[in-house]
Amino acid sequence: MNCGVCISYIAMDHDINQQRFNKNYCPGCLPRGKNCSFVKKHCKSLGKGLIRYCFECNDFPCEHLRNLDTRYSTKYHLSMIENLNFIKDQGIEKFLEKEELKWACPKCGETICCHNGLCLNCDLEMLRQNKKHRWEEN
Repeated sequence: MNCGVCISYIAMDHDINQQRFNKNYCPGCLPRGKNCSFVKKHCKSLGKGLIRYCFECNDFPCEHLRNLDTRYSTKYHLSMIENLNFIKDQGIEKFLEKEELKWACPKCGETICCHNGLCLNCDLEMLRQNKKHRWEEN
């Protein structure tokens, strides 16, 4: 997952708790030099640092990743498996360039959150009114 489109990462970046929110912040796994928090507790190779990306594993995509991918594809408009295949084929730099375009807010250019479809620059009031806002509510 691209940490830059996660609600906890974007919330930290915008420091929304200064505006009467109570949101957990996350600085991201890879930016901190850590392996993926979502999968490492289910994968010995990732948990022990033997691989950096799931596609480096002989079991890619494993059942846990397929389940995670189904949830994210259905609810959050992104596919972990597609992302990993793109990174494998094109590299992380091209992936991040593609992501920047995909998740750019059409109003201001800031990043839209994958978890709720909101731009915390433009749509913070909408999030304030409904802290559990989801894509389907747009």
